Amino acid sequence: MTRLLTTLILLTTLTTFGQIRIAPTDFNLPTDELHTLLTATIQAFPDQKTPPLYLTRTNQKPITLYERTPRGEINIRLNISGRYYAQAIYQFAHEYAHVLANFAPTKHENQWLEETLCETASLYALMHLSKEWRDNAPSDTHKNYRLKLVNYANKITYTRETLHPKSGPEFYEKNRTTLRKNAKNRALNGALANLILPYLIKEPKHWGALQTIPRTPGLTLSEHLTEWRNNTPAKHHPFLYHLEALLLTKTDPPAPRSLNSPESPLTPPLTPASQSPASAVAPSPQALPTKLRSKKD
Repeated sequence: MTRLLTTLILLTTLTTFGQIRIAPTDFNLPTDELHTLLTATIQAFPDQKTPPLYLTRTNQKPITLYERTPRGEINIRLNISGRYYAQAIYQFAHEYAHVLANFAPTKHENQWLEETLCETASLYALMHLSKEWRDNAPSDTHKNYRLKLVNYANKITYTRETLHPKSGPEFYEKNRTTLRKNAKNRALNGALANLILPYLIKEPKHWGALQTIPRTPGLTLSEHLTEWRNNTPAKHHPFLYHLEALLLTKTDPPAPRSLNSPESPLTPPLTPASQSPASAVAPSPQALPTKLRSKKD
């Protein structure tokens, strides 16, 4: 009986916003602030259908659970606490990309590509929102915080090996065995994510291609990409051909706009090197001048 009452009390304290249900006491952050962040991140991926999500906290690595909740929701667990907006976006976007990819427990040799694209999604969300919040922020708090998003992304990308389109196939061939054995080699995932990112910043509609990413064991990367293309609407084929050119051929794919162009969100200066990405804490709305006060993370 006591256990049942405890469960009922817990359920009444959970807060639901649309398709996102949040356990509010888990994150040391007002639930409406966290919801604003999650919603903004989802909206950064255009024209995607989001299933019901249930957000909880973990002290371990962020994860999306295969088992649904009793309500049929997908349980995403983030390791965040407090007003670390950039960290929350970075973690959530990675897990949300797994959701878009219709994640499944099937193990296969090309699983590293999904992990790489999820890492790309984390960087993409930070950079997209940094630019979006310049003119269309949820509040003045978010507008003032936007440069910290791109600084966080820059700090991550600058720790990784720099690749260029012509060096992508050589890099993949050199690390092919490692990637096919360990899908979550973050150093390799990250280097390839940096290579893929410019195209998806320019053409975010192609995030829709994640919905049909295959999970057939025993395929070479070339066969994997062919199967993916055969099961994907033609509107996303340019992106899949671009991936193939980056990873398997010496063809130099059409270059998207430079990330250092004036319109790119990558131009703001970095925060001091001594400040780690996780230290980019958003100020409490109450700590801002009255004219800047607003709600939500």
